[in-house]
Amino acid sequence: MVMGIEKKTGCFNIVDLFSGVGGLSLGFQQEGFELLLANDNDHDAITTFQYNHPQVYCYEGDIKTLDQKRLSHILGGKKVNVLVAGIPCQSFSMKGQRILNVKRSDTRDSLFKEFMRITGIIKPEIVVIENVKGILSIHNGLIKETIINDLKKMDYKVNYKMLNSADYGVAQLRERVVFIANRIKKDNLFPEPTHSPENYVGVAKVLSNPSKYNHEPRELHGKVLERVKLVKPGKNWKSLPKELQTGSTHDGAYGRLDPKKPAFTLTTRFDTPPGGYVTHPTEDRAITVREGARIQSFPDDFIFQGKKISQYRQVGNAVPVSLARALAKTVKKMLMQNE
Repeated sequence: MVMGIEKKTGCFNIVDLFSGVGGLSLGFQQEGFELLLANDNDHDAITTFQYNHPQVYCYEGDIKTLDQKRLSHILGGKKVNVLVAGIPCQSFSMKGQRILNVKRSDTRDSLFKEFMRITGIIKPEIVVIENVKGILSIHNGLIKETIINDLKKMDYKVNYKMLNSADYGVAQLRERVVFIANRIKKDNLFPEPTHSPENYVGVAKVLSNPSKYNHEPRELHGKVLERVKLVKPGKNWKSLPKELQTGSTHDGAYGRLDPKKPAFTLTTRFDTPPGGYVTHPTEDRAITVREGARIQSFPDDFIFQGKKISQYRQVGNAVPVSLARALAKTVKKMLMQNE
């Protein structure tokens, strides 16, 4: 079990769908929530989840197979206070009106509808959905409105807000949209920022003295290493001599992290300097899995499983733990108002 989870009175229950390795879950657990069920179909991610949460029921498999009978068996009659989910971005990549009349045979496109189906089965008091900021503008706002309308049909009051992880002490400028919906007739609360640009956490603070776990630096060679050595903190490929410039369309390619500033959003390939601002502030290499996990505010005793390339993907896909904990605090406040 991950250290640093403080058991508190007034414990509430949560279910985590599309859980990945459990960044959302961990933040809620740190605020005393009890996790009843985590579901994902990514084998390595759910293996990591189970390794770090051996006491939690982790269901690896297609969300469509979580029917009412199976959910009832897993939950054992326990009330679900909160349902959290980071619905995969692919499920919002549809064209036109397809989301409104989705075919069950299309796994990616059905994820959103499957989430709503399970919401209708377990009827949580509060729903929390985290997603990329593009969800607000896709198809002229159709996706956003569909989320709101579907939840309203189930008697939920819905609000959404763009949150920047750096505002909550995460050493990363990671913007995400969060929807909060409740059927307990309360105002939906969003966390107030604890940090501002003047006191954002710089990467130097989280990268010092890294844990030995998941910390195996990738050795660079050839032109990649030659370029990396010439890039100063906060700069990227555009600062290189013309003969070494790549002509990359990625503005952040070969970017070196500025130790005094938060990182930019980590992607699933932060192991390769051409992929963005992922070069260590002072060393000529990309940051490691553990360093990425620290930037994502995971504790050092949270161990990632699977092959290294999978570990990078797991970290890059995760919800920053400190952001999740900030959300958990406000959700708990809403629930306690209802007691």
